[in-house]
Amino acid sequence: MENIILKYLQQTASTEEKKQLLDWLRESEGNKKIFSGLRDIWLASGNIPPQTAEYSENAFRQFKENVQQYEKKKRQTSYRLRPLLHIAASVALILACSAGGYFIGRQTPDIVYREKEAVVINQAIMGKDSKGSVTLPDGSIAWLNANSKLVYPEKFSDKYRKVKLEGEGYFEVKRDEKAPFYVETNQMTVNVLGTSFDVKDYPNKTNSETTLLTGKVEIHLPGNPDAILLKPDQRLTVDKQTGVHEIKQVDASEYILWINDKLICQDEKLSVVLHKIKLWYGMELVCQQGTPVDQRLSLTIRKESPDEIFKLLEMIVPIRYSIKDDIIYVKPKK
Repeated sequence: MENIILKYLQQTASTEEKKQLLDWLRESEGNKKIFSGLRDIWLASGNIPPQTAEYSENAFRQFKENVQQYEKKKRQTSYRLRPLLHIAASVALILACSAGGYFIGRQTPDIVYREKEAVVINQAIMGKDSKGSVTLPDGSIAWLNANSKLVYPEKFSDKYRKVKLEGEGYFEVKRDEKAPFYVETNQMTVNVLGTSFDVKDYPNKTNSETTLLTGKVEIHLPGNPDAILLKPDQRLTVDKQTGVHEIKQVDASEYILWINDKLICQDEKLSVVLHKIKLWYGMELVCQQGTPVDQRLSLTIRKESPDEIFKLLEMIVPIRYSIKDDIIYVKPKK
């Protein structure tokens, strides 16, 4: 069973091997605990799916060493190894259900199993400094910004396509009139047939936002019986506390700058550069009176942190900055 578990964690197990694993998990609670412990060690090792047979052999060897080390530590102390999550792509989540109760995995490839069927739920998680894209089962594409999570099934229903988002995601949805596409957040549900749009709903932010690039979307808010229709280059902002919402006309392309590999500013005013940086990093910006916003400059931003960018700006523009609670404060240099 060790080999099958390893192949499952590497996402290379066959359908028959997955079935064998499910049967083994159903046999006893002890088997579930063994699998859970091995899964945690695998995550803590920082392993990724293999690319070659040589990698697979090395990974297996390392994995067994990690198991032995873990068992040794477990005997010596009461320390419990916790998974270190370094995730920048899609991972799957076990939501395991059997007659005896629930077996729930966390951020790792897992199975949702019932007595009659197995259902796989995928979960893509982006960390603080990572961004990435996910191709959904229907061919639609979702780009996820930093600190974001997307939950979606391995296979969509024939009647509808539904995903759940926490954070910020830009979607390019394949048109299918028979199966509407839904993006659910804690604050709203966005309903589309085929379009491109950005949804932003971070738990620690006071507002939720949806920005439409192409096509049209319907947005449903809790307690509001009427759907809100958005047209291209419109942005809906919802106050989470009051439920008050407003629609503004915007340049929607600016609100997806973050999906690009680099941000180029060519002979632009500081005010424009600051606005682009604000959208690029998804942060708030407070600019003090007297800041030389009309001064022109050129720069290219790739993967630098906000601190690195503003230290550079301080060298070429007479400003000072500080960052606190995801807010950038800019003032003139005295």
